Amino acid sequence: MTMKLRGFPWPGLAVLLLPWALTSCGGAPIMDEEYVAPPPVSADKEGEDAPELEKEASPVTDSIETHFQKADRHLAEENGSEAILELQEAARRLDPSDPRMILFHERMGSVYFTENNLTAAKESYTRAIKLSKDIQAEDSIVADVYAGMGLCLVRERNNAYAAKFFHKALTLDPSKGTRKAVEAELRRIEGASGAKP
Repeated sequence: MTMKLRGFPWPGLAVLLLPWALTSCGGAPIMDEEYVAPPPVSADKEGEDAPELEKEASPVTDSIETHFQKADRHLAEENGSEAILELQEAARRLDPSDPRMILFHERMGSVYFTENNLTAAKESYTRAIKLSKDIQAEDSIVADVYAGMGLCLVRERNNAYAAKFFHKALTLDPSKGTRKAVEAELRRIEGASGAKP
């Protein structure tokens, strides 16, 4: 069973419960003699070491998604330095052409934007746009990238160019929240330009 988080699949509850199920149902799982991973926690230590066991049994993709989730929490708490560390750890585990690298660059752009480092934010969004074109990705994450670039341009008072990015974001099936924010920005920009003589 897989669930989706912002457009990316991650293993569901079954993967997290697998180590517990293996050790709870009659002791340790049956293993090959050539198995080189550490053995599961014995039944007498099961309660105290269960979180470590889950970490050992989690596939790499689980930890990548966990890093993205932690980065989102840090971003929501306006803790940019911790968000960057989590994002960098996620990126370290990804192939440069992995579609999740778009999410990495988008989140990095968001961190820099919240820190008012528009140059770094625009660089991150530009990398995400380039990668999305290279791998021909068009989804809600790419819509967030274009919306983020538009916000940077609005902050630089380049509303005409920002509107182009906002319009592009609307063509990429943005999330409901992104659509609402982008449409509000476009109304504000178009209202301001209409008010000028």
